[in-house]
Parts: sequence; C-alpha cells; structure tokens
Amino acid sequence: MAQALSGGMPGLTVIIPALNAMPYLPEALASLESQTFRNFELILWDNGSIDGTVEEASRWIPERLPGRVVSDQPLPLHLCLARMVKEAETDFIVRMDADDICLPERMSVQLQALQGDKNLAVVGSRYREIDASGAFLPDPAPFPADYVGLLGAFLTCNALLHPSVMFRRSAVLAAGNYNPCPPPCEDYDLWMRVAKTHQLANLPQVLVHYRVHDRGIISSARQKGVLEEPNRACIQRHSQELFHLSPQLYARLRERRLFVAALVLLPAAQAIARRAQVPLSRVLGSPSFLFSARCLTRRSDLLSRLLWGACQRALAP
Repeated sequence: MAQALSGGMPGLTVIIPALNAMPYLPEALASLESQTFRNFELILWDNGSIDGTVEEASRWIPERLPGRVVSDQPLPLHLCLARMVKEAETDFIVRMDADDICLPERMSVQLQALQGDKNLAVVGSRYREIDASGAFLPDPAPFPADYVGLLGAFLTCNALLHPSVMFRRSAVLAAGNYNPCPPPCEDYDLWMRVAKTHQLANLPQVLVHYRVHDRGIISSARQKGVLEEPNRACIQRHSQELFHLSPQLYARLRERRLFVAALVLLPAAQAIARRAQVPLSRVLGSPSFLFSARCLTRRSDLLSRLLWGACQRALAP
C-alpha cells in the first residue's frame, strides 16, 4: 500500500460520505483547501443526492482538491464508509462529514499524534458545535482524552466524535472495518472493536466545527427516540471482551435492575485496568468511569453510591 502520495511524506486519505450536503459542502471543502498539511487525497462518496451535491463536489475535485467523486454507486452509510476505507491508498485516514469544518491545523496535529505512538490507532479531538447558519452553540462537555477515560465512557456512550477522527487503516481493517449497525452506532461499534487491540485518544485542541441541524443523523435519531436501543445493543455486543460483563448482565446493569451495581462495576474497572495496564485506582479515579458508574446505579443502591462518592472525593485537590 502506498504510504506517501507526494514528496516522500506520509500521505492521508480524507473520506466523506455525502447525501444532499448542500448548502454546507462548499464551506467543508474550503476547510480542506486551507489545511496546513497538504499531502492528502479526498474520496467523496455520494449516496444519491438530488440537491446539486455531486455538481458542487465536481467543481472542487480534482482541480482544487486532489481525489475523486464517486456518484454512481449509492450505498448505506456503513457500506459506503467500509468501501472508502478499503479503497484508500494510505494508512492514515481522516473521517469528515460533508457539513462540518476542519480547522487549518487539524490534519498536521492528528498525524503527529498517530506517528508519535504506534499503539494509538484512533485519535479524535475537541470540537465546537455550530448551527445551520454557522453560529456557535454552547460548548459541549469535553470528551475524555486518554484510553482509560474512553474505556470508562464506553460503558454507557460513544466518546469519540466520528467526523473528528483520524485513524490507522490497518488497525480498522484488522478489527473488521465498519460493520452493519443501526445508525448512528456504526462508528461506536468499530471503536469498541479497535479498542480490544489498540489505544484510542481525544486531543485537547478544538480541531473541528461540528454542524448540528435537523437533517443530521444523530439529531434525527434523537428526535425519533431511536438512539437508546442501538446504543445499548452496541455495548452489549462487546461488554464481555471489554468489561468482563456478559450481555445479559450488562442488560440488567443498563436497566438498573442490580441491587448493588458495584459488585459488577468493580470487576469491570479491573478489566479496564488490565487492558490499559494501569493501576485499578487510575480507573476508579477516572471522571468518565465514575460518570458511567453513576448512570448505571439505581437511586436506592446506597452502597454503590457511597463508593462512587468516595472515589470522587479522592479526586478533589
């Protein structure tokens, strides 16, 4: 596989799935044109747009941005992403949505992080949310930065913003690539599979402006009330390997049907500590693990709540 596109430097492939991406696509592509790292190619895969997306993309690609537009093979999102990963000619892949904005230093900062740690396979970043007009929304709570924090968060939620990530193609293919999953969990499922063999992280810098509007996949799922079940099912598929929790036991935990949640969450914390090769105290002191633990603990479970409170107080300066 080619590792450099030009000039001998490690190259990148940017993958963008698109479906009726106007009027946001020009701003997204302009943000790629403004990147400080220039050695990349772009694959934009259109999945049946009827709003001028393909025509606009063709004005940019390949004359202003190196790459290609695929417009004759519309696919479901997970198959589209999997095909782009397979067809990429570099090991470093940038994931982006057609309505978001990359800050100029995004590629160079994330590439430096991946090159600096061979165990690191996926790196996201902090982000700012913008509305349909491009105005900033209130800052979201920051995701956990390190592997321990991400694993702790994975007990209840996805803590990597999909269009903010850069990843190693080799690690994603080794984990099975994108699999069929109810949207929007196709990335969550992949990250948990990758986490079994490699580390993941979020960088502290804001590198992406993430657009929130009614046509977004996550926004649509929330509005329809169909986000919780795919999320729970996704975690259950991997709960045994990652957390030593059987799918049945995790289901009871998720539904808060355990009288003492700590009896299963402490072994889960031990599993995270072993996987990350850190002391158990590091996991129990992780804000993301404690957040997940509280979410999975019923109100009447005073023993577990006392334990999480003690761990929280131990974090206090």
